[in-house]
Amino acid sequence: MNSESTLQKIGRITAKFQKIFLFYLFMVLMLAMMLELLIRFFLKQSIFGLSDFIGFTSVWLYAIGAALASHERSHIKAEFINVFVKSNKIRNLSRFISAAVSVVMSAVFTKWSWDLCVYSVSIGEVTQAYPVPKVIFQSSFFFGGILMVIYFFIEAVDCFFDFKNNRTFVDTNIEA
Repeated sequence: MNSESTLQKIGRITAKFQKIFLFYLFMVLMLAMMLELLIRFFLKQSIFGLSDFIGFTSVWLYAIGAALASHERSHIKAEFINVFVKSNKIRNLSRFISAAVSVVMSAVFTKWSWDLCVYSVSIGEVTQAYPVPKVIFQSSFFFGGILMVIYFFIEAVDCFFDFKNNRTFVDTNIEA
């Protein structure tokens, strides 16, 4: 077994865990929103803190969902250079530069999210409704960011080898 297949296996396992986590998050959020809706409709009341829980938990859904999109390479891209340039070499260079910038930017955002988590813990920041540490919710950006840095790095390496070996450019944004 070579290292590439081991990395691919780890990637598949990680993505599967993310999909399972996202499924359960979605189910919990759906049930919480339905409960909030029913209580408001029938009892004209609100469950104290439930809307905060929904909002904070949604952040986990967004952050891990964005990381999964990075893994699947289905995140939003604006690769308009492919329309104007027909050279595989230039297209692959463009993809590599784009992936490298994504690595750097996601690393910067991950660092900022780490700083936010450290700051939140240092001041003992808690939610308004219940004394739940906000870092539980804020850390979603950090964990999602770490995954995105890894996935964008792998994409950058793949794009570099596509550029280096002048592989035929395949536009993954066009539906068959």
